Amino acid sequence: MKKMCTWLLVFSMLLSLAACAGSGEQTTVSETTAATAGSSETKAAESQAGGTDYTQGESYSFIYAADCAEDTVQGLMINYFASQLNEKSGGRIKVQLHFSGSMGSDVECCESCQNGDITFYNSAVSTTSNFIDQVTAIDLPFMYSSVDVFRKVMDDDTVRSYFAEVYQDNGLHLLGFYDQGMRQLTSNVEVHEVADLKGLKIRVMDNAFHVSIWKALGANPTPMAMSEVYIGLQQGTIDAQENGVEVVYANKVYEQQKYMVMTNHLPSSMVLLMNQEIYNSLSETDQELIDLVGQDTIQYARQVCDERQDGRKALMAETGVQFIELDNAVLEEMKSMCETVYDDVRAQYGSDIVDMLMNAAKNAE
Repeated sequence: MKKMCTWLLVFSMLLSLAACAGSGEQTTVSETTAATAGSSETKAAESQAGGTDYTQGESYSFIYAADCAEDTVQGLMINYFASQLNEKSGGRIKVQLHFSGSMGSDVECCESCQNGDITFYNSAVSTTSNFIDQVTAIDLPFMYSSVDVFRKVMDDDTVRSYFAEVYQDNGLHLLGFYDQGMRQLTSNVEVHEVADLKGLKIRVMDNAFHVSIWKALGANPTPMAMSEVYIGLQQGTIDAQENGVEVVYANKVYEQQKYMVMTNHLPSSMVLLMNQEIYNSLSETDQELIDLVGQDTIQYARQVCDERQDGRKALMAETGVQFIELDNAVLEEMKSMCETVYDDVRAQYGSDIVDMLMNAAKNAE
């Protein structure tokens, strides 16, 4: 009986093999190659759809340093970026976070990122203009009617490609631009028209371009570190300063100011960067991951900024801060007075960059 079962099993296997040969269902080298090609196409499609497996590869521990507090748009953005990178890489890419200037000022962190001593860095665009002249044009006054227009301009393919190349030439990989809303004037002097700005002692960033803007408006700008602003206002060294709502609140500037004048003269433009050499050393998959997380983080930062604006203004209003809306005619007059600033930028960096930004802003309206 056992022999009969064995012969029946062998006979059935021979029939199966013959059937396979007859129907051409054998697995050949060419079919294996086709299957592999199909798998590659699937992976490419999954990559475009966000389905790439980023958990495989080398492990890294990167350093992210910035001169900002954790409870700010920047701080929340940094934590989000690090957590997303860690999560999507399956824990193999870790980011050490350093806040509040623990690894240096904004300028020092920018230099450290260029040198590769730190991997990731974010700051005001104007800080990077200390090393990269062309980005100065991003902060041309009264070019963007709203923060939404600014964001559309920075996301414009031509604009982004131009500045990505500029940063790359200076050792930095651009992950994206974000903001902390539009910059506003806070003052102990009530401002309703341009004449009210005459001689106003206003703190500005230590940036010649920002100084020139307020000189053009008739004020008396004084470059000063942000850490000195509160005491400067308290002691009367300055009467005013200009910043985004988030920064005004985070630094408690409102405790020493009576008015917030909605000048909307500039976006509080920010940039997220990575050391270019370190980026180049990574696999294409890891480069793709960092770029994707960077783009996602930029959108997150913008959303958080928008969500916090009204709440911060409400909290400041409770302390007695009065908000002043300027007439459009006054804003147009201020813009006209800043034409000399545009002329200076054209003379120093060429008209092409100014025209590129102005055309993008016009299209974004």
